[in-house]
Amino acid sequence: NMGVVESLMASGHGSPFEHNLMTFVIAAPIMVWREFHRHRVGFSYNEQSGRYSKMKPRFYIPPIGRPCKPVAGFKPMRPEFERLSAEEYREMVLILKSTHGSAWEAYERLLALGVAKEVARSVLGVGIYSTCWVTCNCRSLMHFLKVRVKSLESRKMSYPQWEIDSVANKM
Repeated sequence: NMGVVESLMASGHGSPFEHNLMTFVIAAPIMVWREFHRHRVGFSYNEQSGRYSKMKPRFYIPPIGRPCKPVAGFKPMRPEFERLSAEEYREMVLILKSTHGSAWEAYERLLALGVAKEVARSVLGVGIYSTCWVTCNCRSLMHFLKVRVKSLESRKMSYPQWEIDSVANKM
């Protein structure tokens, strides 16, 4: 009965939402996984191994609509960003692609030298994608969504990183 479920949620009864599991398979840049792994209670993670398998050359480039420039009066706990100009965006993309390309080339050269994957991967930055299986219960997911989705309808405003907000909205 949805009425009972809604009543339990509204009253703050969390334990009924701990008796289930959901698993998501998520590909995201490592910089997003750094944010994700802050959620430990009720979450289990199994990330692809860059130690045993070769990484894939997939790097994050922010989409053109992603606000990247801090607005005047930037506050770390309540960050606000605006979009780059078309010229600034093009320059950012060129820098990112060049850096990612150099990192990938170095990774491939190290592997060709016979360097272990677990060591060679150290040249790859946090913009490289990794895939992870994430299992959680509903209560943990509700908390995750509360702090990782920016919603004007929330009782308390959250200011998540743009990329993790995108992942959380898909979840």
